[in-house]
Amino acid sequence: MSGPSCEVPPRKQSEIFEVAMEVRRGLGIRVDAFPIAEVLEFVMPAAFPGFALEVAELHEMGPNHGLTIPADNIIRLRQDVYDGMVDGRGRDRFTAAHELGHYLIHRNVPIRFHRAENGRLPAYRDSEWQANTFAGALLMPPDLVRHCESLGEIVERFQVSRDAAQVHNKILAKKGLMRILS
Repeated sequence: MSGPSCEVPPRKQSEIFEVAMEVRRGLGIRVDAFPIAEVLEFVMPAAFPGFALEVAELHEMGPNHGLTIPADNIIRLRQDVYDGMVDGRGRDRFTAAHELGHYLIHRNVPIRFHRAENGRLPAYRDSEWQANTFAGALLMPPDLVRHCESLGEIVERFQVSRDAAQVHNKILAKKGLMRILS
């Protein structure tokens, strides 16, 4: 979930892609649709002692779909987002993967709020951009997505939203890895 801009140490897009691919490799995930619910529910608590996935009510979370508190070892998802993730809804799966990205990438780094009067925060230093980049690469790995012939195929195979598929397609096109027009 996008929130206030938080400045984190810089990361290249290629480094974030590699972290996402390492998660897939390390877990032996070879299926198209990354099992984000199973990873958050079962793998993370086994891999990170004290880790908790919390599900909170709408009135507790307000407009926030998800929240990661690395210092407390917590990823919190709003109830409707959790339910959507479990049901395979693309947007909610992306939100959960985004929060996992925050946890894995930002848990041991200094984070500070970025003040608008300091100018525009470069994307490579923006925690939200980094988490979105991770989620896209985790859910739509370039080595698998490049074989798709349409955005609809990406949506179906990887259980992502059409918006996520379009954004990721543009990212991969800039890298010269693919370009789907429809």
